[in-house]
Amino acid sequence: MSTLLLGSVLLAACSSAPKVDRVDVTWSSLSPSPRWGLYPGYRQEIEFKPGSAYQVDVYSAGKVVTGGMVGDTGSSLAFRPTAGARDIEAKPDGPGRLDISVTLKNEKGETFRMVCLKVERKGDKIWFEFPK
Repeated sequence: MSTLLLGSVLLAACSSAPKVDRVDVTWSSLSPSPRWGLYPGYRQEIEFKPGSAYQVDVYSAGKVVTGGMVGDTGSSLAFRPTAGARDIEAKPDGPGRLDISVTLKNEKGETFRMVCLKVERKGDKIWFEFPK
């Protein structure tokens, strides 16, 4: 009985953590700008052209909560938060790779940090992956 009660308490504690629902990636340096909606576990391969820029919009609870721009610097990838964006950052994860993380708050004000997008560029391809 105590195991069942402990399991219920742990499940309730985990369910209060906010989550990222979707990440949209828009190839903004191309006209018209194609957009891909990524869900947990999705990976999108896109043709890469030097100088390309990609807008990233992070959704939680059905609305955009933050975002930024992934761009090509020639030798690597760079990330810049959208003007006014908060709680989002990117860290290099090797040559041509970025991990983009967000920090979300639940209704109690507790913060939860998570990787919401992995970006990798090789040759003439770039991949955007929303990890599970």
